[in-house]
Amino acid sequence: MVKCSRKSLSLADLWVTSHDKLSDFYLSSWQRSESPVPMFAVRLLLAAVAAGILIWSLVSGSSPHWLIYLTNWGLLLVTMMTLSGLLISFMTLFTTVEDEDVLPWYVSMYWFINNIAISIAIMITVLYWILLFDPEQRQDDNPVSFWLDVATHGVNSCIAVVELLASRTPVRLLHVYQPLGIGLWYAAFSGIYYIAGGTDSNGNLFIYEVLDWQQGSRAGIVVAASAAGLIIIYALVWATALCREKLSLATVRTTSHTLHIVTPDSHTRIV
Repeated sequence: MVKCSRKSLSLADLWVTSHDKLSDFYLSSWQRSESPVPMFAVRLLLAAVAAGILIWSLVSGSSPHWLIYLTNWGLLLVTMMTLSGLLISFMTLFTTVEDEDVLPWYVSMYWFINNIAISIAIMITVLYWILLFDPEQRQDDNPVSFWLDVATHGVNSCIAVVELLASRTPVRLLHVYQPLGIGLWYAAFSGIYYIAGGTDSNGNLFIYEVLDWQQGSRAGIVVAASAAGLIIIYALVWATALCREKLSLATVRTTSHTLHIVTPDSHTRIV
């Protein structure tokens, strides 16, 4: 659920430790019942696909340089999101959970990773297909490598979007600093990696050519533009979650058919 209220903001709103409905983390937006089974089934499938892509990437691209790429950071985040979401559904399915003022640690962990993973995954997909993908080079490349690129730069975002649309996970605009912080952290890492003399898997003095710190001004512009793009993407994720909630409440989760007819008070005529 997207949090939109008129009450004054508190420090708790900036973090992921409190929410009014624990059920928002294990129910689907497209179910009337209170059963955690539908979302458990969705998350089981998403976790299997994400873990499969991660293993494929690790086996095919096994290298000391694997962890320097933002693509692989995003893949790890998406896999962690699906597994932590699956943990919530599993715990709800096999244990008794109750609404409390403070969320269980595994729910807070999932919410934090979810805030980061969805926006970062979409950002990676946009940057790759716009800035990095070279169709001429891919014509002579290994087909297996091509489909791995599709999986890590396309299917990863599909997994994130399915989780966003299928779940009721709350999205707060105040949490935009979380994916933005990870994005800036990676930019800082790439700069430190360059200063330390690190290279990519081909021996180049950069991780990505568009983020070559030998050309500091251009790299700074790329970082600033990427940060702005990440904020826009997070705002779109928030808007999507808002539309998801309004649509599901109006069509699937409506409770009007369960309300009893109440006759007006004979004196006040007020229902």
